[in-house]
Amino acid sequence: MRAALLIAAALTTTAGLAQAAPRQRVAVIVDLTANVSAARATELGAAMAAALERELVIDATGGGDVLRRLPPEGVPDDCLAVPACLTDLGTRLDASELLFLSLIQVGTTVQVETTWVQPATGDVRARPRIDIDADARAGEVFAAAAQRLLPDAEHRVVPLAVVAAPPGPRRHMTRTSWAVAGVSLAALGGGVGLGLSARATYQRCERSPDACDGDTRDGLATRALAADALSVAALIGGAVTTYLYVRSARPPVQAAITPVPAGAMADVRFEF
Repeated sequence: MRAALLIAAALTTTAGLAQAAPRQRVAVIVDLTANVSAARATELGAAMAAALERELVIDATGGGDVLRRLPPEGVPDDCLAVPACLTDLGTRLDASELLFLSLIQVGTTVQVETTWVQPATGDVRARPRIDIDADARAGEVFAAAAQRLLPDAEHRVVPLAVVAAPPGPRRHMTRTSWAVAGVSLAALGGGVGLGLSARATYQRCERSPDACDGDTRDGLATRALAADALSVAALIGGAVTTYLYVRSARPPVQAAITPVPAGAMADVRFEF
């Protein structure tokens, strides 16, 4: 009882801590662009936020949602070096972490330079550059780099879909099974009949030995032997019927073709 109470208390404490721990709130801000249109910059900011939220256990915002909440004059050029500016942005965007993006178009590739900022502490760190080719999907590129952009964030675990296996063929009585079962029942009936007849003759001979001649005794032995043989046949038939029923869920014929250097080899197996 004490152990159960301790486990329950531990689980309650763990659940309370999980609920108390706030989720990271990240805002993606496009700070600088070169040869990149405003529309493209907004699109990339939104794509990064969506990819981060899809891959990590965080709340992320970007694109037009961030633009609407920035100061009317935009982000000052020296904001990264001014703690008050970073704090103001964190408050405006309701974010505990900021990702400043510098987008530079070089040929057909957009180079994304990212700077991570924590407004509460003023901590500023550069992140590895990300290259987005002309034929690449920005969301997929950002998703692949999510853990490098926010190494402290918990990776989101996607539950695996459980696919129920299709039900296999059910066991059933095949024609062969019914035939063997019928023969087995006939043998059992014949064995029981001959056995009862032999027993009756034996008891009669025991009561009146003078009434049983040699032919009668020979016939008694023959019927007893036939009864034993039919009983054994019925037992074997019952075993075969059971085996055929258990194996009825498998296909009677299995074929496979294996390529070999000189051609192919066929393998056909019959199950019965």
